[in-house]
Order: sequence, then structure tokens, then C-alpha cells
Amino acid sequence: MWLRAGSVLFALPGIILLILYGIEMSAMTDCLQSGGHFDFVNQVCRDTEQPIVSYYQRHAVLVNLLMAVSVAGMFAMVWGMLKKGMAHPKHD
Repeated sequence: MWLRAGSVLFALPGIILLILYGIEMSAMTDCLQSGGHFDFVNQVCRDTEQPIVSYYQRHAVLVNLLMAVSVAGMFAMVWGMLKKGMAHPKHD
């Protein structure tokens, strides 16, 4: 149980962050291809130059929380492997 739950907790935050970041990059690409400048803070396309603000600067709590969940998942996987014990090959 610990191994399976840990695997989900370990992988899911990274997938969520990749999806959210990809959605934002898609909007930015659409804006740049239309000749505008993407406003990262307000998530809109503007006519004037906008400062670049990293995803982590804008969503620090979300990123830190999801990475903490991922680390908790890693510890759950380790605990699950320790509880299960070493798997020994069967000799006939």
C-alpha cells in the first residue's frame, strides 16, 4: 500500500506542474505569434513590452507545496520498500 500511494504522490505533483506550465506557455506562444507581449502577472496579451516573471516567482506556494508532496511520496515509497523487505529470487 505504501509503495503504491508513494508512487502516486511522487509522480502526480510533477505532472500537475508540467500541465499548468504548458498551458501558460501555450498562451504565451499564441500572444507572441500574434505580435504582442505576454503579461505573465495578469495572463493577458499586451501591446507594450512586459517584464518576464518566472513561474516560480508567481506561484511559489503552489510549487513548494507540490514539491513537498512529492518528497512525502518519496519517503512513502522508501517506507513501503523497507516494510516489504528484499525480494529474493526463487531457485528451483
